[in-house]
Amino acid sequence: MSEARDRHQWQTLILAAAVLAGVLGTVILAVTTAAGLNAYRALRFPLGFYLAAQGLLIAIVAVSFWFTNRQDKIDEERGASEGL
Repeated sequence: MSEARDRHQWQTLILAAAVLAGVLGTVILAVTTAAGLNAYRALRFPLGFYLAAQGLLIAIVAVSFWFTNRQDKIDEERGASEGL
């Protein structure tokens, strides 16, 4: 394998691992603090419930779009004409 291909694979792996770790950490944090957050209100719902029902899903979709955009930039650095 070429050095450029190895670098591309490592960048992709590091990006994917960082995004998954960040999402997992956010989910764990929201679930463990949900009971304490229920003392506050968001759109007339308890905040912990709102984060679990809507907030986390919206955040995961937003991170997915960011991940796809960043992965496209990594792929373009390698060159679109080369086979991956």
